[in-house]
Amino acid sequence: MGVGFLLAGLLLLMFPPPGPSQEEIIDRARGYGMVFREEVVPFPLDTERAGPAPEPQPASLPEPSVDTGEVLVTIPPGSTLEEIAALLEEKGIVDKALFEAEVRRAGVTGRLRAGSHYLPKGDVAGVLERLTN
Repeated sequence: MGVGFLLAGLLLLMFPPPGPSQEEIIDRARGYGMVFREEVVPFPLDTERAGPAPEPQPASLPEPSVDTGEVLVTIPPGSTLEEIAALLEEKGIVDKALFEAEVRRAGVTGRLRAGSHYLPKGDVAGVLERLTN
């Protein structure tokens, strides 16, 4: 019996079982809530801010000529994904959880732009396009 364990150990050392593929590792990591460094939104700490950030002026944006179902939203500089999602839900544009999930899935977390934007209600893809372009 001891010889069997010895032979089994030697065989495992000589022919190790295959490990998970790169895709399987990424899927498991995402399942645990992990993200790539490029997907993280950097934001300044409160101690790094010299003072309150000036509020962008929404008057510089043209008014929609007809009622298009769009809402003017001002995203403050340094806002996190969670803060942006909460603001969009508060304005009735998109669901917070849906927006966060779509941003992470698309990998555009670090590309969300601050400022004033006219955003379409209920159109997550349209909102993402306007906030990243």
